[in-house]
Parts: sequence; structure tokens; C-alpha cells
Amino acid sequence: MRAIDGAGTCGMDHPFKISGLNQGTVEVAPKATLACPMTSSLDRWVAEDIQPAAFAWFGQPVVKIKQMSSYSCRNMNGAATGKVSEHAFGNGFDVGGFVLADGREVLVKTGWKGRSDERGFLRTVQATACQRFTTVLAPGSNVYHYDHIHVDLMRRTSGRWACNPAPIMPTPPNLPVYKAPPMVAAPPPATPAYYPPPAGAVQEPVEELDGAPGEPMVLSPQPLPPQQSSPYPAAAAPQPLTPSAGYPAPSQPYSSPAEAYPAQAQPTPRYPAQNYPASAPSRPPSGVPLPPAGIPMVMRWFGIDPTPTGSTAKQAYAPERQFATPIPPPPAVSGED
Repeated sequence: MRAIDGAGTCGMDHPFKISGLNQGTVEVAPKATLACPMTSSLDRWVAEDIQPAAFAWFGQPVVKIKQMSSYSCRNMNGAATGKVSEHAFGNGFDVGGFVLADGREVLVKTGWKGRSDERGFLRTVQATACQRFTTVLAPGSNVYHYDHIHVDLMRRTSGRWACNPAPIMPTPPNLPVYKAPPMVAAPPPATPAYYPPPAGAVQEPVEELDGAPGEPMVLSPQPLPPQQSSPYPAAAAPQPLTPSAGYPAPSQPYSSPAEAYPAQAQPTPRYPAQNYPASAPSRPPSGVPLPPAGIPMVMRWFGIDPTPTGSTAKQAYAPERQFATPIPPPPAVSGED
């Protein structure tokens, strides 16, 4: 086609009107206006990815691609403001669905969550597109792509690619099946080898089977052949254990630990012997008054109550003493606490 000089930055120097891909075997309807790089990428995508996926999931090829947008001078998502879309340079393509050889239509809008074979095919289409294009937007990426798969070759300074939602490569149902080799008849059984009886063995004739037809058969017992001598030397009989050098034989079997082990010397105790139970504490002799309660021993810790001497008994409280204080206590009022 002639060069397209659109509004602003829209347009292409060498546009193509695409009516078919993969050597014309896959129709593009309606015809798409695309730039040369996008045309080449679409052609390889159809021939190397989409057609093998169609044979794997449906057993037949794709004969038509229903496109929803190619060249269009607009912003992203058709917004009034914002970044210019790749469609404005013939660098974007929207796939709305496919038509199979038997006339069956597989639409992105209904097949993305439709039958299992349609879901598997469309997700394979999206996953393979993420390997060829820098931007792939399928249903689930945003509200604007609920009914088509958008692909473009946008160049980013960061070098990152955008593929939403995350691609999932499903396993097709008709994978090649391994076929076993044809059955070969089993070989005839080999003739059992004949082993002559050992020398000296007595051959007994085999008696006839007893019983009439239809009755259980009874086998006459046969005497066991005599035991043959083994070619291996007989094992030596176990000998009783004898005391070896350095270990004298015990005079008699051990019957108690006292006989088995010599007596051990007990260590000398390093502490005086204790008499249990402890003797009762001594009480002060009668006639010795006990100190009044209420003055604890803690007063000694502050130097107010020195330790008394000459005490004959352990006391929990020290004798009552006068508190050393510069402020005299107030006089007691009769009848008050």
C-alpha cells in the first residue's frame, strides 16, 4: 500500500494489506493493515505455533483468523488522552477468534473460560505469543481485553516484555502414544536336562496311580533315598571353652555379685557423722523472762539494736530498746489508740 501519513505520529512508510498468512492457507478477516515487522512475526506465529496447537487440541488446522483491530490512529485502550497505541503504527494486532477446518469457531470471548479444549488451545496461543511479541494482553489483564488477545512489538528502553495474565502452557490431550511391538508366540519349553542318580542310590519302581476315572488319585508313598555323603568336609564339633593364659578358670559358677567381684574399700568420710533425728532444741531455763515481741532483729542491721551477749537461747527478736530519735513522741491521750 501507499505510505500512511496520519494525524500526529500515526502512520507507516511501508504498510501492507494482509488477507492471508502461512502462504495464504489461513485467511485474515477482515483484511488487516500492518507494518512489515508485524506481518513477518504474525506469519511465523501462525505457521510454527498456532497450527500445531490446533492439530493438538482439535485434530484439524485453523483456516481463518477473525481480527478485531490492526492499524488505528488512537491512544492506548481508546482513551482520549495518554500514550499513543502501537496500533497507530501498524505494530499491533487483536485476535478475536479462530475458525477451524470443519467450520467450528473458537472465540476468545466465550472460549477463554469455555470448553476444556478451547481453553487449552487459547492459553497455548497466548503462551506462545509471549515468546514472539513484546506485549501480549489476554482476558484477565484488564477490562479492555475481555474478548480478544492483543499482540504488538512495542520497543521499551528497559527491554522488558509485558505478558498478562501470566502464561500457562497446558498439556494437549492427544499426545503421541507409544505402541507396543506385536506379540510374539512364546518359545516351546526346553527339554529338561537329565541328571544321573548318584552312585549307590537305590532305584525304586514307580507304582501305578490308583483310582478309577472321576475319583481322586492316590499316590503310593515312596521311601526316601539314603542320605548321600557331602563333598564338603564336615564341620568340627564345638569344643568346650578352656581358660586361656592370664584368665584362671573359676572354681565354681558365680551365684552372687559378692562372689563375682572382690570387695571394694570404702573411702574414709571427710565429714563428722550426723545423728538423726536431730535433738530437740534446748529451751531456756525456767525463770528467765522471754523478750517482748514486736522488736524484730532487723533493728540490729541499722546499728540501733546491737547484738546482745550472754543469751542462753536463740531468739527471733532482740530485747526491747529505746529508739534514738531527737523528736519526742507525742503524749498519749487516755482512751485513744
